[in-house]
Amino acid sequence: MTTDERPDRPLEEAMDWLMRLQAEPDDPGLRRGLAAWMAADSDHARAWAQAERTWALIGTVPPAHWVSTGNPATRKTPPARRRLPWPAGLGPVRLGLAGAALAASLMLMVNADTLARLRADQTTGAGELRSVTLADGSMVHLGPRSAIATEDGPGRRGVRLLAGEAFFEVKPNPARPFVVAADGLAVTVVGTAFDVRLGPAAVTVSVKSGVVTVRHDGGPPAEERLGAGQRLTVDHAGGRTVRGELAPGDVATWREGYLFVDNATVAEVVDELRRYQPGWILLESDQLAKRRVTGLYDLRQPERALQAIVQPHGGRLRTLTPFLHVLSMP
Repeated sequence: MTTDERPDRPLEEAMDWLMRLQAEPDDPGLRRGLAAWMAADSDHARAWAQAERTWALIGTVPPAHWVSTGNPATRKTPPARRRLPWPAGLGPVRLGLAGAALAASLMLMVNADTLARLRADQTTGAGELRSVTLADGSMVHLGPRSAIATEDGPGRRGVRLLAGEAFFEVKPNPARPFVVAADGLAVTVVGTAFDVRLGPAAVTVSVKSGVVTVRHDGGPPAEERLGAGQRLTVDHAGGRTVRGELAPGDVATWREGYLFVDNATVAEVVDELRRYQPGWILLESDQLAKRRVTGLYDLRQPERALQAIVQPHGGRLRTLTPFLHVLSMP
């Protein structure tokens, strides 16, 4: 799960190019940039081909996105596309609906991911864990598909969590408090160990040791204190807060390769597993998304975890390509 080579990075970059071309299909500069990117590395060309195959499978790749990697003198027009067979159990109508939903979610995901990476000092890819030592000796352990930016200033130490999740081990220094910012929320500590997760619907702070102060932009109370074994979730929309308790040893179990969930929705668990599985996971059924699960899942085998969360509810997992998984009800 830990890698510095980021085998999924070319595919992420290919999807970023695909999204940018979808937004500006007639931009010649963008097309030249893509051609140069593909020519720079054979892995880039393979990743682009994989991205196109995945996109074509859901019926959303317009021919204008084709970019020739051959000799322009001998290859002036795009080749005719071979019609792909419909995946088993997913006919033209359902595939079109799934494609539209996936296209929308991918556009949001890739755009948000690109923005976070542009602002970040440290990033990770799918399934990648990374530990970073800050200037003051504090440690930040980044979860998959995560991004942080350092924000040190006079009299304070700081990190902004831009995407994903991070576990912090802060060196004590009462003269310079340590502040973690994440979407309108600020966690202030002097010396402690805690986890912050920036999810699609909420920010969650879980404390392993010590005491933290959490300030948020939502409704009252605007400031809360958390001790070891306590958790606070603040939703993005209205600032609603939910406190909870857990064993300190259960904080950031993702660092050991496990995900423990207690009465979480299938949608919430899928959001978490998306960070560990290269490619894309489409949750097709609203009914399935709202079902609740409790369990311990192996993050080193995300496909098995996906099977385990949907099977008790009659759901199924279909792998359309190694980079496209669909969860649905029969």
